[in-house]
Amino acid sequence: MTLFENILIGDNAFIGVSHLSNARARQTLQRLNVEKIVEVIRAASSNGATGYSFTVHPTNSQILAKLDSSGVLAQDFSLYPILPYAAGYVRTMNEKGLLGTLGELLNQVSMVDRAKLLVRGAATSVAEDPIGLMKIYLDYEISRIPKRAKIGGVLLHEVITDLALSYRASNIVQSFIENIRNKWHATPGFVTRNFSRFVDFFEQMKLPFADLIVMTPFNRIGFQMTPSKQSCEASLSRVGNSKVIAMSILAGGYLNLDEAAEYIRPLNLSGAVVGVSSVEHARQVFTKLRTIEGQRSKRTNLPQDD
Repeated sequence: MTLFENILIGDNAFIGVSHLSNARARQTLQRLNVEKIVEVIRAASSNGATGYSFTVHPTNSQILAKLDSSGVLAQDFSLYPILPYAAGYVRTMNEKGLLGTLGELLNQVSMVDRAKLLVRGAATSVAEDPIGLMKIYLDYEISRIPKRAKIGGVLLHEVITDLALSYRASNIVQSFIENIRNKWHATPGFVTRNFSRFVDFFEQMKLPFADLIVMTPFNRIGFQMTPSKQSCEASLSRVGNSKVIAMSILAGGYLNLDEAAEYIRPLNLSGAVVGVSSVEHARQVFTKLRTIEGQRSKRTNLPQDD
């Protein structure tokens, strides 16, 4: 097993997300369609990417279908879905309210799961059993992933993760871990913008770090590293055999690839996730990250990740 195990392509460019420029994100989105996105992902895979990390944005359903039909998902290439698609549900909540949002979910889940909700009383199930509703929603979203895809991990979206940290809702975290492990036999993971608080929370609540994925920002200038770059770096030594995957390594485009690589190379990370928007960009980025992997594996003074 290599030291830099997970080299992932992210989906921000494909769904119009940029942390520095909304205008640039819109321009990128205008020149991309599903076919071009699949070409970019195939180029990333051919040049060292080991998987695709994505939210359950509607565009990604089309992308996964194309990846499946083109044979990419039959290769040694893993998927890392991030659930739920928070922006979509916030929008629906604003437009249709709580009951309208629940109705949308009921229309999407299977008849069996719909019956489970209705038995408990759909109108009040959110208040009475939010964890049960979360499980049904997660099961529905995971069931939509192509059957022959290899799932590397299922990650809880940062909006839910960081809310759980704020409200010290260990039951939500524990329930998510158990559901992903026991029902889907996959590795559970969490996306967080507050890595130090995440580590503190798990230690205080005596939650298991073992065999988790944690996706969180790491970059040279401390962009999105909360509460500080120094505290996040210090927390890396306390996560046991969890796999910490760095995101925002380019600081939203502020750093170049060489600067990003120099910073993450010595850190005790399992890997990195990077968004790219063209075939050539994919070749450059993932060839570079693969080179980092080779350089790391030759260094004997680095701590083992897993």
